Amino acid sequence: MNLHTNFVAIVLAALTSACAGDTGTPPPKTSNSLTLNASVTLTAQQATQPEQIFLYTFPLPAGQQSLLGLHGTVSMSAPSAGFNEALITVATIPGTCPASGGVYANYAAIYAALPTLQPVQSFILKDPNQGTTTLTVNFQLPATLPVSNCMVLMMDWEGQSAVTMSSTLVMTYTTPSSPSTAVLLSTNNEAVFGLDVGSGSTTNDSLQFVQEALIPQPGTILAFVGDISDSPVPPAPIPPGPWQVTNNIYLVPGGCPSQIPVDAANFTDTAGHYAVDIPPTAQLLFTMPLNGVQQMAVTQPVYQQLQVAVNAGDCLLTLFALNAPNGGAIDAETQVQTLFQPGT
Repeated sequence: MNLHTNFVAIVLAALTSACAGDTGTPPPKTSNSLTLNASVTLTAQQATQPEQIFLYTFPLPAGQQSLLGLHGTVSMSAPSAGFNEALITVATIPGTCPASGGVYANYAAIYAALPTLQPVQSFILKDPNQGTTTLTVNFQLPATLPVSNCMVLMMDWEGQSAVTMSSTLVMTYTTPSSPSTAVLLSTNNEAVFGLDVGSGSTTNDSLQFVQEALIPQPGTILAFVGDISDSPVPPAPIPPGPWQVTNNIYLVPGGCPSQIPVDAANFTDTAGHYAVDIPPTAQLLFTMPLNGVQQMAVTQPVYQQLQVAVNAGDCLLTLFALNAPNGGAIDAETQVQTLFQPGT
C-alpha cells in the first residue's frame, strides 16, 4: 500500500535475545489497558474509490503515557475474490481526541485535519481471495514508547471489493517516571514484482528493491516489530506454481552503499541488481522468506529481539527480492520496523 513509508518513524524501546513471537513476559503490575476495538464494512460506493481510511479515537489519561505492548488481532474479510489490502495503524495525538469515525480519501487529508498525528506501528494485510485474513499481534516491550492523551486507530483500504476491517487490539501502557528515548527506524516499504504499476515496481523478477535507514547516533538495535504480507495481484498473471519473497535487513557499517540510488524516502524507485552492492562487511540481522503457491497470500507477524551495538551513520538496508520460477505478479510489503535505543 503506497504511502506507508513516509509516515512512520517514532519512538519504541529495548529488547534482548533473538526470537520471533510472544515473549510470554507479563505486563508490569502497574500497567493499564486500553481497548482499541473497531470494525467497519465499506459501502458499495466507498468500494468504488481508490482508497478509504477510517479513523477511530480512544482517550488516554491526560499527559504523557508509555506504551508497553499490543495484543489482539487485526483482520480483513472479503465477500468475493479480488485483490484487497488493509493497513491497520496505531497512532497517537498529543491533544484532545477528535471525533471518532471519520472517513478520509488519503493520508494528505488526514494530516491536513490532524497535523500532530504521530503513527506508532502499522500492520499490513493483503489477499486476492474470498474469506478472512487475520493477523495475531502479541508483543510486550521491556522498555516503553511515549504516547499521550489520545490513541488513534486508522483502517486503510485499497482494493476491489467492499471488505470488512476489524481490530481487537488491546494496548498496555503505564505512566512513566522518566521519558523514553528509544526510537523506531523505518525499515518498511512495498515493492511490486511481475507488473508495471510505476515507481517501486518491475516486470523483471531477477531484480531487487532496497529501503535504507541511517542510524542517527550511537546506540543499540533492540528488535524488529511489525508484520509482512505478500500476495498475488489479480487480474495480473498469477504465479502458476510456487513463489518466494525475500525480506532481509542488513546492518552496513559506515553508511549505505553509494551505488544504490534511493529517493527522498530512501527507497529505490527502480529495481536493480542491488544484492551484489551489499558489501561483505554487512551483517544480516533479519531474514524472513515468505513462501506461497499460485494465488495463495501469506501474512506473517514479526517480533524478533536482539541486541546489536551500532554507530552514527551506520546503515540499515532492507532488501526485497522475488523468486518465482514460472512468473506471475506479487505485491510484497513489510511493515517491519527497527527498535533502536540511543546511547546504550
